[in-house]
Amino acid sequence: MPDDLEKRGRALEEAFFNKQNDELVAKLRAEEAAKRKKSDLAASTGIQDPLVLQELLDVGVEPGTLAALSLAPLVLMAWRKGKIETHERGAILRAAEQRGLKPGTTVYQLVEKWLEQRPSPELRPAWAAYVKSLRTRLPKEAYAALRDDIVKRTREVARAAGGILGVATVSKEEKQLLAEIEAALG
Repeated sequence: MPDDLEKRGRALEEAFFNKQNDELVAKLRAEEAAKRKKSDLAASTGIQDPLVLQELLDVGVEPGTLAALSLAPLVLMAWRKGKIETHERGAILRAAEQRGLKPGTTVYQLVEKWLEQRPSPELRPAWAAYVKSLRTRLPKEAYAALRDDIVKRTREVARAAGGILGVATVSKEEKQLLAEIEAALG
């Protein structure tokens, strides 16, 4: 009997330690995933301050969400005439890649779809509502950096298809949309 009792005791210990090991492995995996998210967010925003990055993650901003947020106004600008010019498409795809988006990823495919087929009219108010919410939750410095980047890239798309003989110009309609985007960004 003592052998049976000993075997059961060891089995109980092993089960206990296996459970603890599984919990520790799960915790390590979660920590590694959090580090990866933070690293990806740093790559897509250019923000290096770990506290700001953590604040972004804490309010639900992730690299994919941020990429969609920052690229939506570019797409809206490109569709302002009802079609997308080749140069505008290139500028948006370059912006996506500079944000760390890789061809084949879900967010990159979303951007490509937006470039092939005009997004729903709900994109603009959804984007504006998201920005408004984000503005109240982010540290001022982080939000200002995001705002400036979005405005700069949107202007680049506006200039991408405009101009004569290589001189980039921004049309009245583009200026109006830029003003609306800037107003939404606050």
